[in-house]
Amino acid sequence: MTPRDGQSVLAQRLAFKAFEIEEPADIYFFRPLGFIVARSAAVLGVTPIQLTIFSVLIGITGGALLYDERLGLFGFALLIIYSIFDSADGQLARLTARVTELGRVLDGVGGYVTHAAIYISISAGLLQRGESGAIIILAAMAAIANSVQAQMYDYHRHHYAMIVVMRFVPRDDPAKIALPWMRWLYGHYLALQQMFNHLHVEVETVIAARSTAGAVREDDRARYRDCFRSPVRGWNLLGDNMRFCAIGFLACLHRTDLFFAFILVPMNLALITLWFWQRSADHKFLARL
Repeated sequence: MTPRDGQSVLAQRLAFKAFEIEEPADIYFFRPLGFIVARSAAVLGVTPIQLTIFSVLIGITGGALLYDERLGLFGFALLIIYSIFDSADGQLARLTARVTELGRVLDGVGGYVTHAAIYISISAGLLQRGESGAIIILAAMAAIANSVQAQMYDYHRHHYAMIVVMRFVPRDDPAKIALPWMRWLYGHYLALQQMFNHLHVEVETVIAARSTAGAVREDDRARYRDCFRSPVRGWNLLGDNMRFCAIGFLACLHRTDLFFAFILVPMNLALITLWFWQRSADHKFLARL
């Protein structure tokens, strides 16, 4: 096999979106284990969507266990297993050529449902242990922040992989989804992403206009990689790995009540810093045209 674009055979074998932007934890832990699950699922005839649903059930169970701080480490362990299966469904889709818009949406919805279980369970546990109702407001604020962080993480990693690795500007199209409620949800999700990343949308509009037969020009692709390789790695800080590591650490201390503060303070500071970094890179790209 000849790896494309200088990627290693390992990267191809694990069906990475873009090897150069993957986190070490994904490269050496989640992706290899996810690959084993994906290969096993392919042999058993399990579809990527079925694997996504199964992973969400694991994630919900793990989140629910955070209700009781004594079970926090068990919840954390299940969230790690959820992450392995969450990696596996995408790998299975790419290995079996079953990548669909519906699958990507379900994968995103599964992440939100898992995080909802985490937030609800921690809040309910704190209320049961005598915490004031103000914890609900704190949890809601953290959930909104979590949503924005996840959207930015997903947007920049996905678009970088499409332009640099696949060589085309992604055309996310809600019309491809048959279910009306899911099409509506996905449409609003994309609208929010574009609102937060309006300058990058301009970058991609320029790239698309200069494309040849739908393929990104090589000079634009090289310029895109040069400008955005570092920022897109920075967005990894807002991924699930960081949040789940925080849950594991706090569970060891029996202080999962601090999870909301973790989302609202250090994670939001990282979000703001990365947003300005990304904006600077967008200006840099446009200035080079």
